[in-house]
Amino acid sequence: MREYGSAPDINIYGDQNLTFPYVTSHLHLMLFELVKNSLRAVQERYMNSDKDVPPVRIIVADGTEDVTIKVSDEGGGIRRSGLPRIFTYLYSTAKNLPDMEGPSEGVTMAGYGFGLPVSRLYARYFGGDLQIISMEGYGTDAYLHLSRLGDSEEPLP
Repeated sequence: MREYGSAPDINIYGDQNLTFPYVTSHLHLMLFELVKNSLRAVQERYMNSDKDVPPVRIIVADGTEDVTIKVSDEGGGIRRSGLPRIFTYLYSTAKNLPDMEGPSEGVTMAGYGFGLPVSRLYARYFGGDLQIISMEGYGTDAYLHLSRLGDSEEPLP
């Protein structure tokens, strides 16, 4: 809303009262990043269009081993040539990259290239994972797998 003046709706499916133990700040960062990316992609794709803006869909699945959260959008997807780089630090699909050198006007929430790599790092550290599946020309599905077993060992070298 702050960046574009409007925003796509968000529809949530699954048990919205689900609770499970997790590090709240890490979960917030991972979900914030995925939802922000989807909202930005959809908004940028449809902001000059007469078509109805599709919602961003969040599906929560309560499995035996994992809680999986899928964030799905119709924001045009990621080019197949760019997919290998999305978990690379400093890589961004944002059109207007922030100026890291000078003062900025307001708060820039995209373009730094840290969100997805850090999100996947957090998920894996606690025994989960982050997978991105994209269809260029349509949209992207992000699967955040969060281990609920509590038997993951700290992944140290």
